[in-house]
Amino acid sequence: MSRVLSSELLKLRTTRTALGFAAAGVLLVLLFVLVSVLAGNPKTIAHKRAVISIGDPLAVVLLLFGVVGSTAEYRHRTVAAGALIVPSRLRLSFGRMVAYGLAGLVVGGLMLVVAFVIGIPLLGGQSGPSLAGSDYARAVGGSLLACGLGAMLGVAIGVLVANQVAAVTGTLVFLFVAQPLITAASSTVGKFLFGNALTAVGGR
Repeated sequence: MSRVLSSELLKLRTTRTALGFAAAGVLLVLLFVLVSVLAGNPKTIAHKRAVISIGDPLAVVLLLFGVVGSTAEYRHRTVAAGALIVPSRLRLSFGRMVAYGLAGLVVGGLMLVVAFVIGIPLLGGQSGPSLAGSDYARAVGGSLLACGLGAMLGVAIGVLVANQVAAVTGTLVFLFVAQPLITAASSTVGKFLFGNALTAVGGR
């Protein structure tokens, strides 16, 4: 397992895909925080919590990161190299999920720093109740967990749907079309769908 983990972490550090998604995460967090503060209602404690809880939007980015990274192995026909290291597909997939989960935690931590550095000063100038220490703890814990789980879930989707275009398109259609429709029809069922679950874990 350690060989799989070290191999996957090496690929994550040396490929442009990881850097591209990290850059996209930075831009998304900047946009999310600025829009939430400027266009929302910062006088409520719920809104202030939402501004610093970036796990929801970032988890979607990391979910797609996991999907793209996992399916790229099939698209570029490099999956055989991993299979030579560990012939068991189950162990290989699990090791890849752990590696992407760790990457998700790192990216999530960096994005939380960005959100706090920008969001806290902006919120400090707004009227209304102040955030407590428990609010920050919930934002940090929930956001990191959502980011890590999102990346791992993306890898699992990529393993099940080896075709990259089908996996990415299917994930986006489910998140932004099917899931809202299912949730509107039955909120009881909807809260167990993975997109809504990541939102709940992220603290929003």
